[in-house]
Amino acid sequence: MSKMRIVYVTSSAYKAEENRVFTEHCLLKDGNKVADHFHFEIRSLPIKEFLEADLRVMVQAEVVEAYSQTKVPCIVEHAGLIFPDLGDNYPGGLTKPMWNTLGDKFLAETSSSGRRAVARAVVAYCDGMSVTTFVGETQGQLAKTPKGDRKFYWDTVFEPDDASGMSKGKTYAEIVSDPALGLSYKVKELSQSTKAMLGFLEFIRVARPPSLWE
Repeated sequence: MSKMRIVYVTSSAYKAEENRVFTEHCLLKDGNKVADHFHFEIRSLPIKEFLEADLRVMVQAEVVEAYSQTKVPCIVEHAGLIFPDLGDNYPGGLTKPMWNTLGDKFLAETSSSGRRAVARAVVAYCDGMSVTTFVGETQGQLAKTPKGDRKFYWDTVFEPDDASGMSKGKTYAEIVSDPALGLSYKVKELSQSTKAMLGFLEFIRVARPPSLWE
């Protein structure tokens, strides 16, 4: 059975690493591995990031830019934190530039130590005619101080809710570093990006892209 090619535009080595784990370990609704049906082609391109709190709006603009460079149907993905007590979008797409500026001072400067938060990811797909978005969310809270060695932006401060209790009180960064859990546990069991990506893959299996995809 031939695999469907997914052109994934990202310049992040962390995202590429997580995509490899996702492809090999995550399952589709039919119980088959993602790798059984899809092949991801990572294209590292300099895509302009648009400053917009609403992640959907931000990623829609980014995928149009990505399509203008690749000239083939493609996806981009972006994630950010949402503070529910401040509405449904903030800081959202502004999380990354805030983190780049504040670093370990992020918690103090945003008065967010111990705050409830939602990790939200949006995958946007552009086929040259339209843009479709897919959202994944993970509930959690922010740590009192950054914890963990994997410096993938705010992974050092976000503690995901985990119904199993296996990662209770650990940030994403700590989960990845824990030999009993690791990157595969984050990607398979907790990741907001996995939820968004699986939504996209189920959509594209039904929609079946035009021949331009191949």
